[in-house]
Amino acid sequence: MTAPASRGDFVRELRDGGGVLLGSLLGVGVGVSGLLFYTSGIFVADLAKTIGLTRTQFGLASLCATTAVAIANPLVGWLVDRFGVRRPAAFGLVSLAIGFFALGALTESVAAYVALQTVTAFFAAASGPIAYNKAISAWFERHRGAALGITMTGIGLAAAIVPPLLARTIAGHGWRTGYYVLGAVALVGLVPLLALVRLPPSYRSSSPAAAGGDPAVPDFHRSSVFWMLMAAFTTLAVGFAGLLQHFVPMLTDLGVEPVRAGSLAGVIGVAVIVSRIVVGLLVDRFFAPRVAVGTCLLCIAGCAVLLVYGAPGAVFAAIALGAAMGAEIDLIGFLVARYFGLRAFGRAYGWQYAAFIVAGGVSPLWMGILFDRTGTYRSSLPACMVILSFAALLFLRLPGYAPAGTGVAPALHRARR
Repeated sequence: MTAPASRGDFVRELRDGGGVLLGSLLGVGVGVSGLLFYTSGIFVADLAKTIGLTRTQFGLASLCATTAVAIANPLVGWLVDRFGVRRPAAFGLVSLAIGFFALGALTESVAAYVALQTVTAFFAAASGPIAYNKAISAWFERHRGAALGITMTGIGLAAAIVPPLLARTIAGHGWRTGYYVLGAVALVGLVPLLALVRLPPSYRSSSPAAAGGDPAVPDFHRSSVFWMLMAAFTTLAVGFAGLLQHFVPMLTDLGVEPVRAGSLAGVIGVAVIVSRIVVGLLVDRFFAPRVAVGTCLLCIAGCAVLLVYGAPGAVFAAIALGAAMGAEIDLIGFLVARYFGLRAFGRAYGWQYAAFIVAGGVSPLWMGILFDRTGTYRSSLPACMVILSFAALLFLRLPGYAPAGTGVAPALHRARR
């Protein structure tokens, strides 16, 4: 357990970085993570009728989109480390808006849908969490976990608010209008980004030692901790990310009406909001990999309830899935900062997040293939439970952090806490 930070520390950090915290919360919610990946399942039924989209093709489109973001993320991390947080994130938001408008206007075939999803995801990658997490990590030190958690509630707010409203918009005005609305929402994110989000004035002048003993840039690639961390998050994503993409189709196959299924998907967003704050508070006080194990176990329980009880267990399953979603980005940002420091944060985070989202793209693909072959999701849920168990074991093997102020490269420290 870490030493608790004082309330005075939090008040000081909030006074200095509160505007950045608010801007990051709002900006990340309308970025690629909050809008593209949380809403794609809402369009499946209409796209199946209009262009003949199958579940396997939907899974393939998700994989292409997440792979595109993964390819872009190391570049985004380098841009954030090199040029700061505002310009890359602004470019990403504008690209996301253009992509949504194109999806609404130009989707006439499965090939066009897959291509537009992929191109949009690549150019919109900079609107994801990398820039915002670096800004927050630079402004908050003692309460970094809580601040990251609050920031990432922006994605939870988007997941809670957008799917139900989008489902009603599509029901009343068609799926193309739904994409146009998403494009407009993405452009709104420019306002808090440009007005509030920035790095501290002293950031560029701080030395590596002052930044917490940051290692030289190549060190994170040479560290076994870097690869252990990547393996844990990759396994986690393979196990649960497909559940998010297939949650609405899964419920409709169980007999739930589409609008009701969209509302239940909104429950995931509420759980994400709560989970981000709770997990942020927990990792400031307890060893973060053990918090990750707890989220794996909760998601396993959600799968079990949905498998046994079906539609009546959907609310609990949504809460469990949202809790896992609420934890993952918080944990990646927090652990990258603790193990590797801030000087190369964008690059280290970019690689970790890239691997996570590639695995997140594989997850809906294998679930879609399994559904198309069996006609049911029942075999997918036990598989998810097994994979999540492996993820929990990998998190248990992560070492402790370096003692603060030692000047030791954090990722090379091996003593268990």
